[in-house]
Amino acid sequence: MNKIKVAIVGCGHVAWKRHIPSFLRLKNEVDICAVCDIKYSVAQNTAKEFGVHKAYSKLSDMLSKENPDIVDVCTPPQFHTSVAIESMESGSHVLIEKPMASNVSDCDKMISTVKKTEQKLSVVHNQLFYPPFLKAQELIDKGKIGELTGMAIQQLTNRADYMQQENHWIHKLNGGFLGETGPHIVYMSLAFLKKVQNVKVSARKTLEYPWVLFDDYRIELEGENMTSSILISHSNDYHVSDVSLLGREGMIKMDLQSMLLTHYKREKLTSWSVGLSSFNIATQMIQGILLNASRLMFNRPMLGHDIMIKKFIDSILNDQQVPVTPEEGRETIRVMELLVEKLHTLK
Repeated sequence: MNKIKVAIVGCGHVAWKRHIPSFLRLKNEVDICAVCDIKYSVAQNTAKEFGVHKAYSKLSDMLSKENPDIVDVCTPPQFHTSVAIESMESGSHVLIEKPMASNVSDCDKMISTVKKTEQKLSVVHNQLFYPPFLKAQELIDKGKIGELTGMAIQQLTNRADYMQQENHWIHKLNGGFLGETGPHIVYMSLAFLKKVQNVKVSARKTLEYPWVLFDDYRIELEGENMTSSILISHSNDYHVSDVSLLGREGMIKMDLQSMLLTHYKREKLTSWSVGLSSFNIATQMIQGILLNASRLMFNRPMLGHDIMIKKFIDSILNDQQVPVTPEEGRETIRVMELLVEKLHTLK
């Protein structure tokens, strides 16, 4: 069987740390035929680092000369639409790093191109494919915590990643830092919320970087079935990604940094129940740690990019639905537009 030819567009941090390594781990199925960046020296350096044969500075040249099966878009969001449309029109399937686009209008243009060209397009909502998140969805589908009543997310980012870099492209996003972290908390919420129509946002500045307007956010996404309450902060010296799902009969807590899930069952508070609960939680933690260790030992995927990219390739080989549809990507951007609109009223 011929390998799937993949071309990477945009040779920045996410391409180096996530996308290219994920494709290289699928070397039996995939060949990275080329990389492309508007800065040719960056493309050349990337090709040399990862052993890729060709480097380009112009997308049109790469598409015409390489004819890739997949174009993997790792550019800043404002370039996603033009790269995706040109790639699909040239005959390539497209994978896009989140967010899908800068606005709903651009999402609609891409969806229209999908329908016209019949090429596949998927958006990398990677945290949906972390093992704890997949397990949580399975438990909820089985009714293990009953009807969902609420959701809470904490997303903390090391300030050295973005805050301290005055010239980082994130500062140019509509919504600033919220344009980077916001899509994660939105698509995770949309996995369980129905029809978000109203959002609430409060924000403040806690650090003295003159090029940053806000670094701390409190958000509520109000769906028909429940509300997702969210804390985002970029002012810390560490990372946190926690998700809690509240049900009428129990609760699920996910630590997406440690890849651990804990299932809490509803019980009356007694001395005996406290002891049993403590034992149960400790057992789940030990089992989770051992499972993570076995994944490492046997080289099983743990990162969302690895799992999702494999699912995207399988969707092409087996002509199945992509792991994250363009419509799901669009809905994330629609809710993001609501958030940014509210955020602008705080300036």
